[in-house]
Amino acid sequence: MTDPTGPPPPGWNQGGWSTAGPVPGGGQDAGGHPETAQHPGAGQYPGAAQHPSDPHHRPSVDPDRYPETAHYPSGAPYPGSPYPGGQHPGGPYGDQGGQQAGPYGPYGGPQQPGGPYPGQGGWNAAYAAPSPAPGRGRRTGIVVAAVVASVAIVAAVVVVVLLNRSPDPNAPFAQGASTTALQIPDNTPGGATSTITLDGDARVGRIDVAMDLTHPYPGELTGVLTSPEGRQAVVFARAGTGGRVTLSTTEASSPLANLLGGPVAGAWALTFSDEVSADAGTLNSWDITVYPAASDAPAPSAQPAQGTSDPALAIPDDDEFFGVTDVVDLGGYGTVDRMVVDVALTHQVSSDLRIELRSPLGRTVVLSDAEAGLATAGRIALNLDSSAPGSPLAALVGEPVAGPWQLRVYDTVVIDTGTLDGWDITVNG
Repeated sequence: MTDPTGPPPPGWNQGGWSTAGPVPGGGQDAGGHPETAQHPGAGQYPGAAQHPSDPHHRPSVDPDRYPETAHYPSGAPYPGSPYPGGQHPGGPYGDQGGQQAGPYGPYGGPQQPGGPYPGQGGWNAAYAAPSPAPGRGRRTGIVVAAVVASVAIVAAVVVVVLLNRSPDPNAPFAQGASTTALQIPDNTPGGATSTITLDGDARVGRIDVAMDLTHPYPGELTGVLTSPEGRQAVVFARAGTGGRVTLSTTEASSPLANLLGGPVAGAWALTFSDEVSADAGTLNSWDITVYPAASDAPAPSAQPAQGTSDPALAIPDDDEFFGVTDVVDLGGYGTVDRMVVDVALTHQVSSDLRIELRSPLGRTVVLSDAEAGLATAGRIALNLDSSAPGSPLAALVGEPVAGPWQLRVYDTVVIDTGTLDGWDITVNG
């Protein structure tokens, strides 16, 4: 043991303290080992008090007897210490009390065996690591609790945001499919219907439909999709080919546009009809995918639609069954409120002709039938307006705008021939 009353032996350091006889608080009896005594809280020997600024809790020795070990706040020179800053060469930190260079510890040498903490100057293992400063544990607990509470609040906010998030217009909102084959009855205007029911509190922002059809002559078929609120779209209008057919409102002039803005939830009915005798067909399967409208998207409104065709088609003579047909496709949203149709033909005798207009939905009206006196120098011009009294076009008010509009011309009398030069259709304009 080191004698506290005599000069320090060469190489003295804290690692050389005696471990004999523990005292309450982890210090040593002042009479036996005053250099190891701790300040109140560990012992009652102020000469061995540890300065509060020492973060490593190393006891000081009497600065008068051993000035090289003196402590002073922030490393300032303690009176009587021969070393600037109160630090002995080899002690790297100004607030370490100027420990003397010696064989042990990082403040003058390696740690003595048994020292439990690196960098503690070789304290003997008999002296336990000092307790945290009073109140530190409680303050740490408060900080941790505050952090946990903050995280909990953030998590709650995220949940609320997610639960109240508007549907994504770019992601499918509702989907349905029917894989049960539906037989399409032959020569039956009403046809047969397959239904898919969708759920979801949203408005329709986009629709994709796919159908798989089998029929020897698909041109005999008409397919109509009806939304839960009763709007109709012609999804198959006597097309030339069957098989798998796909439609989307992302396509220009899509007939499905008439179904935008309505509710998603409810029964979506697909009806196929075959109005020509001899052949039957089958709707093998179909599916529908609906995307939601953006929360701030305005409801679609009807826009004027107009189409023109100049086919210059020859009208077969003496033919009351096939005639000649030309089609104008209209796109857009809404139904017919008003319609104007102009037809230009070349024919010497107007009473030979029968002229019909068929809507995308399949409804047919007769524009002229064996009407005499219309030809002037071999030219015939018809102009019809659905708003005029007695107009045949009035029967088409309320029909979906979007889809193929067909004009048919028959020459039912032999001898004279002619051509369908051109025609145009304007809806809601």
